Amino acid sequence: MKKEFQIKKPCPVAREDMREVSGGSFCSLCSKKVYDLTDQTDEEIKTLLQSGSSICGRIQPHRLLIPEETTAIKYNFFHFPFRKIAGGIFLSLLFTSNLNAQKQKLDTLLEAREIQGMVMIAHRPDNDDYDYPEPVANKNLEIKPSGDPKNLIQYQSITILTPLKRFRSSHASKNYITIPADHVKRSNIFVFEGTDSKNGTPNDNKYFLFVNKRQIKDDETVNINLDLVKSYPPNSKNKDFIYFLDGVEITKKEFEQYQKENKIDSYFLPEIYAEELLGDDYYFENGAIVSYRK
Repeated sequence: MKKEFQIKKPCPVAREDMREVSGGSFCSLCSKKVYDLTDQTDEEIKTLLQSGSSICGRIQPHRLLIPEETTAIKYNFFHFPFRKIAGGIFLSLLFTSNLNAQKQKLDTLLEAREIQGMVMIAHRPDNDDYDYPEPVANKNLEIKPSGDPKNLIQYQSITILTPLKRFRSSHASKNYITIPADHVKRSNIFVFEGTDSKNGTPNDNKYFLFVNKRQIKDDETVNINLDLVKSYPPNSKNKDFIYFLDGVEITKKEFEQYQKENKIDSYFLPEIYAEELLGDDYYFENGAIVSYRK
């Protein structure tokens, strides 16, 4: 069978550094899902590649087309090139729909080494041609609440929701949140959280507010009128929610199992909040249950 998949530039992130999600792993370097393609057919992989302009995946090396010239590269894993590595060992790879990856050339590779059943590509740390990821700039936000003193809500922490993760203040410094600058969007969902719900019901003691990016001043302070926050309890009669865990859609059964094991924190989002957070690819008339691993 002709090999149709060619990976010229492998991703440097090892699998054990990624968080397991449904159907694969999540890479924090580029904030993308890495699909597990090891059990998929070639046709299924082609269909997946056609579904987006940039797809990350993990696949067995024996299914890849390796150009002849790459055999000149020296490796430190039994001194064999990838074509000679046993098929049971997986190679974590990054590729786009045209099967090109990040701007790292194969001739910059120094070695391949085995780590817990995987093969990881390591680059020379002194290689000037390697495009290292830019340092992530953080915003250290200071929340300055205001409002009617008689009606101010009581909260223990403040959370900013993003599609893949949440950023939360500590109880000791409840008005201070550190968040990567590129996670701050035009409209951000702030959640003022009180004591944790004893029955696990989403939105118990939680109050929501959209905060526009323009409200964040140059000194990273944010003035928020707590009179504007709202509580959104889910309708107990409505069972047609769409469920997400760390940005990945899951089934109701999976959600209930995670909730039973006390592994997640959950938020019910009405339609306008769900669309702002997750986009308009879904029909959110009944809202969504968004969960994050603890």
